[in-house]
Amino acid sequence: MRVGQIMHKDPVTITPDKRVGQALKLMQKHNIRHLPVVKDGEMVGWITSRLLREVLLASMLEVITVGDVMIEAPITVSPDTGVEEAARLMYEHKIGGMPVMEGDKLVGVITTMDLLAAFLSMLGLLRSSSRLDLLLDKDPRVLDEVTRLIKEAGGEIINIALGPTKGDKRSYLVRLTKCNLIPIIAKLKQCGYEVVDFIP
Repeated sequence: MRVGQIMHKDPVTITPDKRVGQALKLMQKHNIRHLPVVKDGEMVGWITSRLLREVLLASMLEVITVGDVMIEAPITVSPDTGVEEAARLMYEHKIGGMPVMEGDKLVGVITTMDLLAAFLSMLGLLRSSSRLDLLLDKDPRVLDEVTRLIKEAGGEIINIALGPTKGDKRSYLVRLTKCNLIPIIAKLKQCGYEVVDFIP
């Protein structure tokens, strides 16, 4: 999944000559925490509600301009950036959002909430599901056999996540479309596979 698929297109922007008080009101009006700063059609900075809270005194709201406090070279991504890379950048730099640039053109904004929604969707957590936690040999043929057994027992696999290694075994978190897990668990145990936990 790419940033361009989940970003906010046509983001709300502000010019650098506007007062900080105006920026705060604009954020409140649109229920947002980040504003690209645009001058003559080009992005020249980035301002966040956290930055405004850090630098402001109430008495100065009508004096300080956005250009006085904006970040002039914010961290950016492109629409083709993978969501995993965008999440890594936000985590490493402890930021809650980034401008999305195509060359020199601002084309969107992406926030931590957008990324969280994307990951929940990718993991199948936005729809009703069941989960099996398995401890299996690391041999990939074992996983192939287990997925075949799950399907034969009526399970429809949404995704499989890797868990920690334990000795010569690895844990697998198998998310399934909501179903009765009892026959699946029975089949796996009958074939000698370890079911560590499950969520019906």
